[in-house]
Amino acid sequence: MTEEKTTRYSVSRRRFLRDATLTSLGIVAAACAAPATGPSGSPAPGGGAAVKGGQFNGAWPYDLPPKGHFNYFATGSVLAGSVYQDTFLPNLAMYKWADAKWEYFLAESSSLAGNVFSVKLRPNVKWSDGKAVTSQDVVTTYVIGRMEGFAIWNYIDKVEAAGDLEVKFTFKTPSSLGERLILRNSIRPDSIYGALAKKAADLFAAGKTTASDEIKAVRKELADLRPTMVYSGPYKIDTASITEAQLTLVKNPGGLFADQVNFDKLVIYQGETAQVTPLVLAGDVDYATHGFPLATDRAFTDAGIRVVRGPAYTGPAIAFHWEKAAAFQDKRLRQAVAHAINKEESARITYGDSAKVQKFMAGFSDNIVPLWISEADRGKLNAYAYDLKKAADLMTAAGYAKGSDGIYAKGGQKLEFELLFPSDFADWSSAADHAQKALNAFGIKITPRGAIRSQQLPDVNEGKFQITIMGWGIGNPHPQASFIQDLRTHNTTPAGGGYKYPLKQGSVDFDALINKMAEGFDTNAQKAPVTEAAIAFNDLLPVIPLWERYGNNPVNEKKRVTGWAPDSDPIYKNAFGTDNFTVYQIMMGKLRKI
Repeated sequence: MTEEKTTRYSVSRRRFLRDATLTSLGIVAAACAAPATGPSGSPAPGGGAAVKGGQFNGAWPYDLPPKGHFNYFATGSVLAGSVYQDTFLPNLAMYKWADAKWEYFLAESSSLAGNVFSVKLRPNVKWSDGKAVTSQDVVTTYVIGRMEGFAIWNYIDKVEAAGDLEVKFTFKTPSSLGERLILRNSIRPDSIYGALAKKAADLFAAGKTTASDEIKAVRKELADLRPTMVYSGPYKIDTASITEAQLTLVKNPGGLFADQVNFDKLVIYQGETAQVTPLVLAGDVDYATHGFPLATDRAFTDAGIRVVRGPAYTGPAIAFHWEKAAAFQDKRLRQAVAHAINKEESARITYGDSAKVQKFMAGFSDNIVPLWISEADRGKLNAYAYDLKKAADLMTAAGYAKGSDGIYAKGGQKLEFELLFPSDFADWSSAADHAQKALNAFGIKITPRGAIRSQQLPDVNEGKFQITIMGWGIGNPHPQASFIQDLRTHNTTPAGGGYKYPLKQGSVDFDALINKMAEGFDTNAQKAPVTEAAIAFNDLLPVIPLWERYGNNPVNEKKRVTGWAPDSDPIYKNAFGTDNFTVYQIMMGKLRKI
């Protein structure tokens, strides 16, 4: 699982946005037109015959060997976790968020019968060493994944091959979450990991667990492995091409969709936002996922570069320490804060068109709320529009009055607090600055204190704050993941106590609702606990979402690449950090050289 560490670490804004989606990928827990290809993957992109050849230029940070390596079960592997990983070590499928359907990659189909989820693989897909991709590769991936904490093992107790091209996953705890946790994992080769997987399987069969010394020893072997990797995607990494500036992925003739993709190669420039920005403006990069500031966004549009603005399904929120900001235990004060901040202004100042205020304030993105909550129940959700009178009325109802200094007080206790924010996250810093100014003007005295994320995050998890800016929601199509992010990840999970917000609030038990909304295979049955949790979240505001981040991904249509779907295409509803819409268009043979 790609988690935020409780230890100090260096994290860029773009990495955080990526991690906020990768966390949900299965190392934890209006319809888009179908591609004009047959089951064999023969090329036939919309608009006529494919134009083969040319190259696609992307960007992503990576480490040079030997620090960067090719063990894709160990930290530091080259392009691991990148949006481009599907092009060289593909998943079984990619999800299309707008119509809640799977586009199968290595898998040809999947089905559920009783408690057994079966995956059938495409025939005739080969690793770059010429060996066939088989069910054993999938079994090995998930046996190793059991050691490594793949969350699917919270729900299954067995994975086994049924012939060369079928894999069966047996559920011990039925959950609709299992489908994504199975289908959205990169499949690694048995030829490299099979021996370690057998050791692990034998130990698990003997009753050992991940806490056992024997399993820990195998995990150490795994972490130390530095193989020459083989690839199953349409491309493979050309290790000789790797420099500090760029690397190249070249065609893998026997790989998945090798006859369907159009480019001869993918060139990936190395770098974070500062390094990549001039490359985009110069036309050297065709697409980038980085979190660009508003001024850069405007520079792109001024240069005639198209900017795609897909949802991130997450954004900044205000969180309160239950004990150290105890006045906010009264929900009316939290509601007053929500009304007292002009969230639309905050979004506009920070990201222009790449941030949107939440209408439903349900704890997960407005983009998927209608899929889970009925129209009648959506009508019960308060948008907490900017309204200083409503905010003041709530304060009065809670027994607070302004003193001569303009600060609200009750029983001689003034509302004076420190707001902790990550100073190296430019967008959250902007949100924090706007919020503190709004609340100071309203009558709640706020002293802002910035700390770099490597300090702010552990301080929050250890409960060393009064009020803070943290993330709400997460890039997963199931709302449970967002509620976990809102209510557990920095609240009940950290040993240091985090927010310390009690998950039992009157008749509402958020913890029980979070568990219930993942039970069983029937997502329709899960809508009731999702709705109950959303209505409670909207009323209680355990954290206050300020706005949702949208991408500002530059797409250069002038130099090398054409075939991009129009902005209206539902594929852009895919979270840009995972199920990536650009990689989808590459894999489906839609993007091609000019």
